[in-house]
Amino acid sequence: MEGCGMSCIKYLLVVFNALFLIFGVVIIAAACVDMGLIKGFAGMETTGHETDAVLIAVGVLIILVAAFGCFGAWKESTKLLYIFAGCLIIIILLELSVGIAAAALRPQIEGTMKTQLRASFIKNKSTKEEDSTYREFWDKIQNNLECCGVTGPDNYGASEPRLNPSFSCCPPDDSDRAVEIKRSDCLSLEKYYKEGCEDKVLSTVHSAGMTVIVCGILFCFLEVAGIILALWLAHAIKSEGKSRETA
Repeated sequence: MEGCGMSCIKYLLVVFNALFLIFGVVIIAAACVDMGLIKGFAGMETTGHETDAVLIAVGVLIILVAAFGCFGAWKESTKLLYIFAGCLIIIILLELSVGIAAAALRPQIEGTMKTQLRASFIKNKSTKEEDSTYREFWDKIQNNLECCGVTGPDNYGASEPRLNPSFSCCPPDDSDRAVEIKRSDCLSLEKYYKEGCEDKVLSTVHSAGMTVIVCGILFCFLEVAGIILALWLAHAIKSEGKSRETA
């Protein structure tokens, strides 16, 4: 293909497809992180990750379509470029559908998570030492998010069995003192975290969900640009073919 203008469109489309590949990986990664957070904070129940699963599938589809688009641009095939543009339109519609569904379902997912968190906290309080699954779950949340209880440390003593806040509610202590001394010091001086975990969990999950939505919106703009470039290149190839026939 001769002419810098058309050559530039071709190579620009190849570059855009390379960006599609990267964004496809980003969407998959963001959806996986969001799914992991929902699974990790939902009281060990699997719920609310269906839209993330669809987004992961869309991300894989994007990577395949991007590779197809690179091939079509490089081979200067109008048919492949039209198919590529059509695939991008389908992907945009899928992303919009998933985005609307995710936005509509998010309050329901967060409400379910609240219920499951509270149920798992009750099980955490009543669990036996030998059945430490729920205890490990809450120790992990309280350590990682620097929080205590569902709405605060008072949750531990608010109902039967009445307990002192867990040692995982206490800030890290790097001193050489024995664990029991550290725990006693934390409880007696009330050094434990005062903020509840529920708000922190929901805030973390909400932020992850917004990251996925923002990635999807940005990628839609990139896909529209890719469609325009693909159609532009296909039109340029057709025009050049006609000019050669009449020459």
